Amino acid sequence: MDIINQQQVERLKQEIGAENLPVLLEIFLSELNQYRMKLTDSTHDQEAYLKEISHALKSSAASFGAEALRNLAIDYDGAAKAGVSLASAEQKHAMLALLKETHQCYEKLLSQ
Repeated sequence: MDIINQQQVERLKQEIGAENLPVLLEIFLSELNQYRMKLTDSTHDQEAYLKEISHALKSSAASFGAEALRNLAIDYDGAAKAGVSLASAEQKHAMLALLKETHQCYEKLLSQ
C-alpha cells in the first residue's frame, strides 16, 4: 500500500489551489509531529490517546491522501469501538512508525 495517494493530493490541489497546498501540508505535518510527540510522552494515557488520534486521523489522513495512515487509523478506531484494547506496545510502535514514515513522505512532496 502506498503511503501517499497522489490522486487525492491532486484533487486537493485542484480544490484549494496549488498555491495553498504547501500551507495545508505544513499544517498536516505539524499535526503528525504533535501526535508523535504526545505518543512518546509517558505522562499521558497512551491507550486513550491512541484511540483519540486514530479517530481524528481517519478523516484528516483521508483528506490529504495519507492512505496507509488512514487505514491504520480506521483499524484502530474500529477496534477501540468494538472494545478491543489498544494498550500493546506493538500498536503504539506501529502508529509511531507510520506517523514518521508518512511525515517523511510528505516532506519530500513539499520539497519537490
